[in-house]
Amino acid sequence: MRIITKDITLMIDGNQQKFRLIKPDAFSGVEILRLLMRLQDQRPDENSSVLDLITSLSAEELRSVMTSCLNHISVLLPAGPNPVMSGMEWGYPELKHDTVSCMKLVLEEIAWALEGFFGDGGPDSQPASSR
Repeated sequence: MRIITKDITLMIDGNQQKFRLIKPDAFSGVEILRLLMRLQDQRPDENSSVLDLITSLSAEELRSVMTSCLNHISVLLPAGPNPVMSGMEWGYPELKHDTVSCMKLVLEEIAWALEGFFGDGGPDSQPASSR
């Protein structure tokens, strides 16, 4: 059976908060991969990380990648999982103005979505949480 969820914990405002990453559907995963591969071709430095590639995105591309990633993440609350984003709307508005936490989640989602695609020599073979 294919594993499509992964629970992680991030520190948010000094408190541990659990999140559930959900692997994107194939179309969303390929869209993320396509953007990252195009940027990798533009910046062939073998030391480039996913963060380097993300910072190279145009405003429109960045919004697209972040929205796609955040749409595949839920915050685990006592009442149950709650989507971080639903479409273009914030499902967990506590993160709306938390750039650092959103970027951590996006990097975790990208690493999870593309895990195994690049093998050991890929653009970023370590999970984002281990950096």
